[in-house]
Amino acid sequence: MANNSTYWLAFGLVFITFAVQMAFSIKCWECRSDSDPKCADPFDNSTLSITDCRQVESKEHLPGVRATMCRKIRQKVHGEWRYFRSCAFMGEPGIEGDERFCLMRSGTYNIFMEYCTCNSKDGCNTGAQFAPKLLTVGFLAAYLC
Repeated sequence: MANNSTYWLAFGLVFITFAVQMAFSIKCWECRSDSDPKCADPFDNSTLSITDCRQVESKEHLPGVRATMCRKIRQKVHGEWRYFRSCAFMGEPGIEGDERFCLMRSGTYNIFMEYCTCNSKDGCNTGAQFAPKLLTVGFLAAYLC
């Protein structure tokens, strides 16, 4: 019986930790490759400081909305790649909640865009793919069982 109680206690602590983490702000990298080449992939954050999204000014066209995620935008315009990393105000993490996937759009005039959003951890807008939070929970569950 004590073993089962330990499992539920650990599960509750993990759940509360993730719930509290989601309630507080996230920290994201903020840069543009057109003004800082280190912002491109492979990403080099050695000269950047991470931004607390609570400190980012709200958008005039989104009154009352706070940044709750990180975003990485990769765009190709007329054959030139550009990268933007920032705090995100709208959307959902990844595709249907899976941060390993990004939204891709193609347009006319040789324009391609890829939007990646995440909220799994501070600085999650570094790489090409993001690790989902469920994977971490799965490893914890496997370890406890």
